[in-house]
Amino acid sequence: MGGLLVGLVGIVVLGGGCERRSRSGNAGPQGTPPGPTPKHISWDAQFEMTEEGRPRAVLRASRMEQYQTDDSTYSVWRSMNDTLRVRVYLFDEQGDSSATVTADSLVFQEQKGVLDAYNDVVVTTEDKRLESEHLTWQQADRRIRTRRFVRIRTPTEVVQGNGLVADENLETYQLGRFEAEVEMDEAENAGRDGG
Repeated sequence: MGGLLVGLVGIVVLGGGCERRSRSGNAGPQGTPPGPTPKHISWDAQFEMTEEGRPRAVLRASRMEQYQTDDSTYSVWRSMNDTLRVRVYLFDEQGDSSATVTADSLVFQEQKGVLDAYNDVVVTTEDKRLESEHLTWQQADRRIRTRRFVRIRTPTEVVQGNGLVADENLETYQLGRFEAEVEMDEAENAGRDGG
C-alpha cells in the first residue's frame, strides 16, 4: 500500500480568477431547501497529482467548484462551452503519458482518489479510443470502469458492450455483453479457408 500513497504537488490555478463563497442558510425558490453551495470556485483551473515524485494525473477545466459536506470534500470540474472540454492527462508508473480523458464534466474525490467523468466521455491512448457516457477512474488500482454502454476502436477492430473494467491505458479490458467487428487481411483469411 505504501507504493500507492500519493504525494500531491499542489493545486495550480491559472488565469481568469477565483471566487470564494460561504454557506448560506437561505432557502431556494418557493421555500425549497438549498442545494450544496460551492466553498470555492476557480476559473481556468488545473490540478496536478504526483506519485513518488513522478506525474500521475493532471486535471484541467474552464471552471472548478469545490464542495465540502459533513463527510467528504469533492470538486466538480466543468466545461463552460461546447469547444472547451474537461481534460485529464494520466501517466503510467514511469511518468510517461498513458491516456487522455475528455468529458463535459467530472467529479473528483481527492481523498479517495476517485474521478467520475460524465457526458460524451472519450479516452484516447496511443492506439485506442474509448467512448462512453460515464466512466470512473480509480487512482489506487489504475483502472477505469463503467456499467454503461462503451465502444472501443482500434486500427483493426471495433468492440462495444455494456459494462467495462480496463487498465487506464486500455491494454487489457473486460466488457460485459459485447459485440465486435474485426478487419481481417484477405490473404490471411484465404489461408484459413484452405484457398
